[in-house]
Amino acid sequence: MENRLQNGVRTNHDRDTWTNGPKGGAATAEREEHLLKGKAKEKIGDGSAMDVDSDRQGPPVANVDELPDELQHITIGILPLDLLLKRLAQFSHVTLQDQILTLASRPLPQNLANGNANYHATGVEDTSPESLEKKVLLLNTIQELHTKWVKTLVITEWSKKADQVGKLIDLRSHLMSKLELFNATFFDMIRTKQDLLWAKVPSPDLKTALEVLANGEASWMPDFGYLEPPPLSPAEKEAWLHEINVYLSARLGIHEWEKIPEPFRNYTIDSGRVTFRVEGEFEVDLTIGDEDFETQFWFIDFRCLFSPAPSELSGRARAFMELKVNEALATEGLLGCYKYLHEFTLTAKVGEFARQAVELSTARWVDTLKIERLDRALSIQYWLNRPHSQGTKSWIILGVNSGKGLDGGHGQTPPSHLTLRWFRDGKEVKDIEIQFDTESISTENLLTTVVNRHIEYLLSSMHNKLLSKPRFTRQQARLALKITEGEDVNSSLTMQLLDEEDVTVQVEPLTGTFVLLPRSAVVLDGQRKFNSMANPAEDGPSGLEQLRWIYTMKDLHTRSKTVGWAVLLTRPPISGDEVKSIAYSATPSSREPFQAVWMRIPEWDSRWFVMMSMSLGGDNWWLIELSELPSPGQRPAVSGSRLKSFTKLVMSPDQLRLSSSFFHNLAAHTSAVISRITELRDAHKDGLRHSTHQTTGLRLPPEIRIPTLCVPLSELVPARPGSRPSPLTAWANKVLAIDFKGLGPSEEVLTGHADSLQRREMRTVTISEARLSIRNPARFRFIKGNLDRDIFYNPRIGQFTFRLRVPMGTSTIRLLASRLQALERLLDFVEAIRRAGKDVVPESVTLREIVFTYGDTEGQRPWKARLDLSREQRINVILEKGNPHLRMIDHLRTLANSARFEDLPAWLIFTLPLCRALERLEDTWGNIAAPGHGSCYVFHNSLGWVGIRFVLSSPLGRRLLHLTIRAHKRGAKPMWHVTRSDCDPNARNENDDFNKVLKQRVWSTSGSGFKGLSTGAAAHPGQGIENLIALIGESILSMVSTPPSSRPQLQQQQQQPQPQPQPQPQMQQQPQPQQIMSGPQRGAWTQHS
Repeated sequence: MENRLQNGVRTNHDRDTWTNGPKGGAATAEREEHLLKGKAKEKIGDGSAMDVDSDRQGPPVANVDELPDELQHITIGILPLDLLLKRLAQFSHVTLQDQILTLASRPLPQNLANGNANYHATGVEDTSPESLEKKVLLLNTIQELHTKWVKTLVITEWSKKADQVGKLIDLRSHLMSKLELFNATFFDMIRTKQDLLWAKVPSPDLKTALEVLANGEASWMPDFGYLEPPPLSPAEKEAWLHEINVYLSARLGIHEWEKIPEPFRNYTIDSGRVTFRVEGEFEVDLTIGDEDFETQFWFIDFRCLFSPAPSELSGRARAFMELKVNEALATEGLLGCYKYLHEFTLTAKVGEFARQAVELSTARWVDTLKIERLDRALSIQYWLNRPHSQGTKSWIILGVNSGKGLDGGHGQTPPSHLTLRWFRDGKEVKDIEIQFDTESISTENLLTTVVNRHIEYLLSSMHNKLLSKPRFTRQQARLALKITEGEDVNSSLTMQLLDEEDVTVQVEPLTGTFVLLPRSAVVLDGQRKFNSMANPAEDGPSGLEQLRWIYTMKDLHTRSKTVGWAVLLTRPPISGDEVKSIAYSATPSSREPFQAVWMRIPEWDSRWFVMMSMSLGGDNWWLIELSELPSPGQRPAVSGSRLKSFTKLVMSPDQLRLSSSFFHNLAAHTSAVISRITELRDAHKDGLRHSTHQTTGLRLPPEIRIPTLCVPLSELVPARPGSRPSPLTAWANKVLAIDFKGLGPSEEVLTGHADSLQRREMRTVTISEARLSIRNPARFRFIKGNLDRDIFYNPRIGQFTFRLRVPMGTSTIRLLASRLQALERLLDFVEAIRRAGKDVVPESVTLREIVFTYGDTEGQRPWKARLDLSREQRINVILEKGNPHLRMIDHLRTLANSARFEDLPAWLIFTLPLCRALERLEDTWGNIAAPGHGSCYVFHNSLGWVGIRFVLSSPLGRRLLHLTIRAHKRGAKPMWHVTRSDCDPNARNENDDFNKVLKQRVWSTSGSGFKGLSTGAAAHPGQGIENLIALIGESILSMVSTPPSSRPQLQQQQQQPQPQPQPQPQMQQQPQPQQIMSGPQRGAWTQHS
């Protein structure tokens, strides 16, 4: 095991081993043979005295196991010779190098210092003071090295006899251990003899013992004849105690009241004793032995009022205290008693603090405390082996203060008390008073309080120094100090490193070691530097700033690839003096050390760079423009400087966090300045009317001003053919503002169609925002949120925002014009919804889809309709299942794709009651058609023209009825007009059964919402048309079981198949929706296909 402790160094443990090692058996045999040879020589001796003495040594050893133990081998301090030579050679080399540098730094001789260029060596020895001094230094160094090498030579010669020297060392060590054992045994015998003195017992008195055992008494022992006093009864005892209590009360209340010390004024009298109680210290019981008030008090009992303390005194301690207290009472009275017990209690408290300190030094605070017991005082040195602040110590002294003033007298305060003095880093701290509990004594709590104050000093010093720097004065970074009080030592200093990542500095309370969190390679390296500082309170801020530099640089190198920036890892493109002139121009009064990082976006021109300077004076960003590099055949500038201009990027403290959003904003800001210049130059070249003004970026600090491009709306939206005005020009402002918003991913990246991650990162586009304000936002109050992925509407201010993504270098005007045309179509339909009133409720309005519900009565459920606008060529109308308008879906889609598609909401409201009535009519006649009694057919020729054919079957033949429902307008109200179709051959026949029934029950009556017109009926578009259709259905249904009054005129055609009615060809123009909802029409409505 000892060989393993020498780091692989080979020792001479195996010299002359007989039984140790793997070949112990062979060694044992050799030793036995050696012993046998020795014995043989003894037997064949020449009979001399030496031989005789050899024979007297006793019989030979019969067994090898009975041989004495092997000598202990000394291996401590043994080093290999080659290691010593290597270290000395390395030391010599380093010493000569340092001496050469020292000689080179020495001043030159006077003749060379005066500029004598013709000075040459002439062979005469240089005796100038400078040269002599250099020679003396060199000679001393060589002599010291020579001495060391001579010693090494001696050691080398001795190493040739290492085995013999090792044996000599082992033998001497063995002899010294035996001599020490002899001395120890001698002193043990002396102590044993001294201890036996207490064990001596006097010789027994056998004569007295025999007489006592035989007779029960000894005749020679005298008998004094004392009489036992009669025992006291309980009443007598109570009377005696009461009498004592009276004497005590009278003595203390009258005779000795002024002599009672102030701490003894709190006393109680009971059971023949007075108990004086001093809070937090002790409680003593005294009594009197005489009625005379001049006699002294006598001690009865003593109890400690602090913890931990023994509950009662031992017999020996009670006897000692009784003696001392009675002496004090006899000489000084109650004041002397208090002084003695007070001093005794303070000494006991110091002893208890010391006892707990010793226990702590061997338990939780092991190897961190050094306890020294002084005269009624205790010294505790903490953080014994702290790695930082080497050369300084911190300790506390807990002792008894006499309480005397400068004049040596006592004040009103107790004459003495416990005090605590704190020495921090070798200096006493007098401006901080440390409170500690003297009633519940806890050395660990006292140490915890002191350590907490020390940690508070270290962290507060660093915090105050950092807080005075401009970086934290301007609130460019987070800095928080947390100080805990009490037993929980969890104080910390937190400083922002980067974004949401902070570094927390804590101090381990037991050892004083700095701990930096979170755990990472960079933070651990900073923790090692913290623990090697000579003065962390002063050097800590610079250490934290250096840690932030390293952390930020490492993060930038890894983050630049993900945020689209390229960090220059090589030297900066300009000189160091130019970099300093840029960094120090922000704060001329501050010369804090700084670090500069150069970066750029790969898509930029090679002349533009962004530089970040980091220091405690503040983090600043600069946009730097350099001049073009000279071509191979061009001469460089005379000054050699490439710095053309630099601009400080003004940013708010919240923006100075190196997050991804910050870099996007930085790219947007810098790219806007560069890109806007190029865009304005191209606008001048193309002759586009425009104007610019400064504005504040919505997502950038208010101090950043970005030029806004203003373009007239008339140059982007062409005029419509005809007299109808464009809703954009009618409702929107005449000027469109375009703002540059920076760089972003391309459309392929957003949709996930990029080929690879690397190509996605390279495909960046410029992002611009165009804002179009509406004059009357109330028209579009039901448009909320996003109209498309890149088009947003703010209903509060009535403004449309277009986000335009185009490749870098491409104009945004063409894309903006196409988006404006799509918006124009959307606004037409939004205006139609607004005119439709409360019967049409929009749910979702975007450029790709419009979803709304419609219904004309509160009792009926609203129906949802969706317009698919994703295809530019055709609009698709989609209705939910069960919608009554599904019967005329083709006509609705035709209207949606016509020039009057904005009339769609009005037609849906107008035709909804009719469609419901027709559905109920078909459902009613479905039961009649099943047995073959009749049928009903509905034909939708257009949105405003519906045909109904009733067929009644009978044995005499079929009877046919053709009705036409058309939209008309009377006055300012739209109406439905129901008549018998002109193509019906019996339309004018007054004897026709249908005419009779209809004239009797429908044409000649009026109901809710409809009115008969002799040959037809007119109904309102709401409940009126539903009531009218229901009445017609009931009237015709009543004729199913009634035979015809005469043979039908079409009986001869009964066996011929009836041709299906064909839809009428498209006729004149569809009526206008505004004519349906309001306003008179010049004539009756015409047919519409």
